[in-house]
Amino acid sequence: MTITEICAEHGVSRQTLHKLRADPASGFPAPIPVPGSTRAKYSRAAVAEYFIEHPLRPGRRTDLESPDGTSS
Repeated sequence: MTITEICAEHGVSRQTLHKLRADPASGFPAPIPVPGSTRAKYSRAAVAEYFIEHPLRPGRRTDLESPDGTSS
């Protein structure tokens, strides 16, 4: 699967996916070389397994907090 397909299927942004791919400690699967293609392709099973083992955790929203750190 391509980066665009991963983003659509697993609900991650391209930026998040880039961070995962760039960090060797993240454990994100390596791309599979495809002869004649410059696009990175990934095993659907390996990507699905990665997201099962590493569920997404959204960050805490800070736009709803007051300056003293309490929510409104």
